[in-house]
Amino acid sequence: MKAPFDTVASTYDTHFTHRCIGQLQRQAVWRYLDTVIPTLKGLEILELNCGTGEDAIVFGERGFHVVATDISQEMLNVTDQKAKQHSMQNCIRSRYLDIEDFDQTPFDQKFDLVFSNFGGLNCVKPKSIQQLLEKLPALLAPGGRLVAVIMPRVCIWESLYFAAKLQFSKAFRRASSKENFVNLNGEEFSIWYYKPREIMLWAKNYFECIALRPIGFALPPSYLESFFFEKKRLLSALNFMEKSVDRFSLLASLSDHFIIDLKLR
Repeated sequence: MKAPFDTVASTYDTHFTHRCIGQLQRQAVWRYLDTVIPTLKGLEILELNCGTGEDAIVFGERGFHVVATDISQEMLNVTDQKAKQHSMQNCIRSRYLDIEDFDQTPFDQKFDLVFSNFGGLNCVKPKSIQQLLEKLPALLAPGGRLVAVIMPRVCIWESLYFAAKLQFSKAFRRASSKENFVNLNGEEFSIWYYKPREIMLWAKNYFECIALRPIGFALPPSYLESFFFEKKRLLSALNFMEKSVDRFSLLASLSDHFIIDLKLR
């Protein structure tokens, strides 16, 4: 039986990672990560729902040892191919992990950073998110961090775009706390949207919230790539605006994604 995202693994980089909007949003995430990296006490990173391993490669280039996990074996295969292409087999290890069945002791090491990018945790139901937050402290070294990039319940870009097209069910599809379904390349996937304050509430007994940042408040969602393909100057202006507002935590709940940075108590 194929796991979620197995069918899109071979084309994911083409449709998102290597496109202009995807690259600009990833750069925004890394602008924040580059402020976190100097504070880490060690070099061990656990990546949850790593996708095609794009971030694992960047961590590897910075000298970190990464355990890149995903529920999709096809995504892990792509990650392994990239690690081989970059001669990083010694610092990037892929591993199958289903967060829905997360055990607090599946690893024989402590991590300095647990990281999940671009809605990886949106593929996990609320109860499992809460259980994950309870179990991660056992895997983190003292002072360890959890940095996640999550899709919130409101995205201004999305609401305005679909409202303008009179597709009101899509304009407000994120608002529900219930399971949603999205279509990627003809495949339907389950997804949940989360408010930043929900994550902070569930984490408060184990973590201190260090930062909350918007990703994609000025920058549009990646599915608008075709609209902006011939509008590079406009996209550049929006990227400049994104850099100008990325410290405004109040915008996190209105953006395509938000970064939440949690430090182990």
